[in-house]
Amino acid sequence: MRLRPLPLSWLRPFLQTPPLCRLHRCFLTEGPAPQPVIGPDSVEVLGHAYPSDDYTNVTPRILGKVGRNLHNEKNHPLWLIKERIKSHFYSAYVGRGGTPLFSVHDNLSPVVSVQQNFDSLLIPPTHPSRKKGDNYYLNRSRMLRAHTSAHQRELVLSGLDAFLLAGDVYRRDEIDSSHYPVFHQMEGVRLYSNHELFSAVEGGEDLSLFEGGGRRTPQKQEVHSLEATKLLELQLKTTLTRLSTHLFGPGVPVRWVECFFPFTHPSFEMEVCFQGEWMEVLGCGVMEQELLSTGRLGFWRFVWLKGGGFLEVRLVKGRQGFWRFVWLKGGWVSGGSSG
Repeated sequence: MRLRPLPLSWLRPFLQTPPLCRLHRCFLTEGPAPQPVIGPDSVEVLGHAYPSDDYTNVTPRILGKVGRNLHNEKNHPLWLIKERIKSHFYSAYVGRGGTPLFSVHDNLSPVVSVQQNFDSLLIPPTHPSRKKGDNYYLNRSRMLRAHTSAHQRELVLSGLDAFLLAGDVYRRDEIDSSHYPVFHQMEGVRLYSNHELFSAVEGGEDLSLFEGGGRRTPQKQEVHSLEATKLLELQLKTTLTRLSTHLFGPGVPVRWVECFFPFTHPSFEMEVCFQGEWMEVLGCGVMEQELLSTGRLGFWRFVWLKGGGFLEVRLVKGRQGFWRFVWLKGGWVSGGSSG
């Protein structure tokens, strides 16, 4: 998904504490990033050595970003907005006993298997997103994740039914005002049982998540009932609209556009209207049941912590210098950057 940049001014509401003018005083990295080692026969990253082969295409410059974890650097803009999203879900979605419904996972290793990154999400072997020229491979079986969704299936299989994921992701890209080969994502997954989805619906005891002998249509998957899909779609869009209001404030127009992802159906992109122009901010959808292999139904949505901004909203200054501004090692310097 390619998104047009939004102005940095959209970042300011998220940075109220601490004020943007004081960020240069409170954001400092804890130390130099661990140095990777690219040898003739192996690549060492995060303390682990991986044998190299004809698919190895990572570079010292890219590996130098691994382990920086800007989204976990206290008071960094990415951390501030991640925490703002996290606090929204913690307060708005509470489970039994008053504990947060969603667990948060923001420190998973970006080194994943090709199976995790592609196969676990039903991405076909011939899909163009697998190309060597679009990804950073350690070897034919290991790579730097291209999306946080690489961890989705393992977390679902571990028994989690509501979680948020945040992390750095890597895609080979030409650097310009809105693209950089290292960026950040945050996404969420929520699974529902029959009771959880229908308990608040009149006559819900007679409804079911699944139907036998169904067929796939533009509105639903073959195994899902239309009632379940429509109710889940409503839950999904309501959740994300509330998040949009929390981040951008009330009154920002929102619309939904149908789209395609290999691991969701139906799928949607959320657009917001800014200065009279509609801009994509996130993708979402009803998870393919094949990914779940459970008696539950789930939805998926993601937002991007893109460069110095977030929410798959590319909050950039409109010039390449901003990326250096984001990745400064000495600290966050307010007001702009050179270049």
